[in-house]
Amino acid sequence: MMDIYPKKQGLGVRAAAWYLRDFPICRGKGWINRLLGKFLKVEVFDGIKLRLINPLEFHQKILLFAEKVYEPQITRLLSYALGPGMVFFDVGANLGYHTLLASKRVGVSGKVHSFEPAPLQFNHLKLNIEINRADNVAANNCAVAESSGYRELFMSDGWNQGAHSLSKTDRQEHTWRVPCVSIDDYTYKTGVKKIDVMKVDVEGAELFVFKGAERVLTSSPPPLLVFEAGEGFTKAFGYSTSDVKQTVEQFGYTLYRIEDTPHPVRLSASSIETYVNVVAVHSKAEDRFHTALQVACNADPEYAAADE
Repeated sequence: MMDIYPKKQGLGVRAAAWYLRDFPICRGKGWINRLLGKFLKVEVFDGIKLRLINPLEFHQKILLFAEKVYEPQITRLLSYALGPGMVFFDVGANLGYHTLLASKRVGVSGKVHSFEPAPLQFNHLKLNIEINRADNVAANNCAVAESSGYRELFMSDGWNQGAHSLSKTDRQEHTWRVPCVSIDDYTYKTGVKKIDVMKVDVEGAELFVFKGAERVLTSSPPPLLVFEAGEGFTKAFGYSTSDVKQTVEQFGYTLYRIEDTPHPVRLSASSIETYVNVVAVHSKAEDRFHTALQVACNADPEYAAADE
């Protein structure tokens, strides 16, 4: 098992965190934040280091302040579900947090395929892969959709620069033309024979990803799926979170809500989700991922140790 507890940061990182969080004078913090984004590295756990882009952005603040593990349920799930020799797909990799976690778990005999279409995030993803010497990662500067080709990526230039999307919302001001690939096309062209676990974080475009992965999702063994369901994101594409869940369910998957509960909570495919992290387990892989699903929903270290 990986050590997934947050690490105490070095003096420089702690000083930056104190200034950005606690220093009473706000003037100049925006400039310092941009400056820190050029060199600041944080250790998240198990020796994994990340260069940040925007330390004051909501998700990156969690990594900088090191008060808790980032996305603890998903971190626990991936830590237990992945093992040596497995293949992990990170669709919407951003800076590479889940990519590098998976790289550690699958080892030299495994492989990680990461997809990030935004230029700035992709450059940081590559940098973080190099910093961590993650030679088992294939980084792809493209979006994942239902078919291959080119699309406009609507760029988010505000505090949350990880909110780029293939559909326009009121947060995006300009576009960037990006190549797209479907999961089925990618696996066929690259010779990938299986996917063990796939994480999808694409700001509402999840339905496109799954429609372009029908062959993979109905293959044997079918992958474990981890994805976000947020109605505010999907409605920008003209469909609902229920449409996404029903599509996944039709491929033979059972859906679970990931939160700190004694046991996994079944999720209805027809319900509308304001925001939830979803894990989908195929009927052919229930035994394979049972323990990982149990551990993801229970943060008790004694419980986790008992399930190893």
